[in-house]
Amino acid sequence: MPELWIYNVSWQVYITILVILLIIFLLFIGSQFRRVSPSVPKEVIVAMGHSELSRDLTLFDITMLGVGAMIGAGIFVLTGLAAGIAGPALLLAFLLNGFATSMTALNYAELGSAVPEAGGGYLWVKSSMGKYQAFLSGWMSWLAHIVAGSLYALGFGSYFAFFLQEIGMISPSRDTHLLTQIFAVTIIITFLIINFLGSSETGSVGNIITITKVIIIGIFIVSGLWVALKNPSVNFSKLEPIIPPGDSFTVIFTAMGFTFIAFEGYEIIVQTGEEVEEPNMNIPKAIFYSLMIVVPIYFLVGLVSLVAVNPPGNEPTWQFLANIGELGLAEAARQFMPLGIGLMLFGGLVSTLSALNATIYSSARVSFVMGRDNLLPKAFNQVNAWRRTPHVAIAVSGTIMIFIAVFLPINEVASAADLLFVLLFLQVNLSIFKIRKKYSNKLFYGYKVPYFPLFPILSVIIQIGLGIALVLHSHVALIGAIGWIIIGSILWVTVVKRGLTEEITDSFAHYIINKDEEVDKE
Repeated sequence: MPELWIYNVSWQVYITILVILLIIFLLFIGSQFRRVSPSVPKEVIVAMGHSELSRDLTLFDITMLGVGAMIGAGIFVLTGLAAGIAGPALLLAFLLNGFATSMTALNYAELGSAVPEAGGGYLWVKSSMGKYQAFLSGWMSWLAHIVAGSLYALGFGSYFAFFLQEIGMISPSRDTHLLTQIFAVTIIITFLIINFLGSSETGSVGNIITITKVIIIGIFIVSGLWVALKNPSVNFSKLEPIIPPGDSFTVIFTAMGFTFIAFEGYEIIVQTGEEVEEPNMNIPKAIFYSLMIVVPIYFLVGLVSLVAVNPPGNEPTWQFLANIGELGLAEAARQFMPLGIGLMLFGGLVSTLSALNATIYSSARVSFVMGRDNLLPKAFNQVNAWRRTPHVAIAVSGTIMIFIAVFLPINEVASAADLLFVLLFLQVNLSIFKIRKKYSNKLFYGYKVPYFPLFPILSVIIQIGLGIALVLHSHVALIGAIGWIIIGSILWVTVVKRGLTEEITDSFAHYIINKDEEVDKE
């Protein structure tokens, strides 16, 4: 039995396997840079001039936006919780998620390089699967990003309230639920204003926040490894057994489904298509850079958390982290990190801020493009004449975010958002087959997925597997996701479909460079 074999693996063999997997991952992603085109045809440059939004973002800006989304509240909140699911096998789950998410990320890199517009996965489903599927993909993506933003805002509120308790400004025994909500609403409003001011301001603030938290996490990793390596035979033996007693190998897949959402920052990167310089080349590069930064960080944070912490009594480290929950890393840092819990609390604060910034940006862009296509009220397509930002889309997305943060059970809603993201990625993975067939060589691709259709097929299989794992882990996820899809379908039949008096704009039409050949009709 596989679970019997893995129970007997020593920590030396386990670490060796993990390091080999990490190196293979980095080499694989690194090899994709060679497939990015070094130049862009003149016709494509002209086509990009039709954007209503300002192109102020650089490759560095959108890379940091993706990194900020991926190393957000997830690394602080999910590490301890996922350790409770998979034990030391959490490290394997993180690396396998790196490979799993890269399969979908390659598709995002190709399609984002060919059609660099706001909207992301919604655009590609729209051009390949028809109006209803287009509406549904945008509908799911919009809510998923809004819910993620609410979760990050509440994470900020929770960390800030705990920080105030640590420095003695409020009593440790005080119920901080109301304070958490007040802080969450305040920070959402703050970042709505920043997003309204413009993409360059949004990028600059996001860059500062993301760099700060990467430095803090770097100190955490180095401090933990320094402590662990002083007595490796004792500290690394905490990784044995790899699977928690009484569990089976399947907990790895459960942990993958539970944490997969933390790696979806590439969805936000492609949302910058109308606001980034040289998008045909910079979008795929930013996706690859962000993956090469984030996956090793998740792996090393998980490793340090498991081997450098000394729990009280004989409690396993993974169980100790699970019991503490979202404050697990902060409590771990108290043991071995300079300035300990204070610095990690600050890291948690800036991490939730950067993730909130990214999700507000992304949710507004999805609804902005849906407004352009009449799949949401036309007001969503309005662009502020002063700042050239989609102010209505930003305001409405932020208002819903505040409502969810204040009135709905966020943890249950968040589990549904996880499943919505998986369903969206499944649609995108299916859409690339039709887009390749429909447009063939009529588009300029700044990057193309190698060995097509192998990786898209693998990605479809992975998405189905992760969706099943999520449903088995949380029935609320299934109920919530189905509920939102039903609401959207009713809205489609009763309002949206009746209001569509013209065809949805095919965003791909702007980027056809071989106009002598007709696009295949589906």
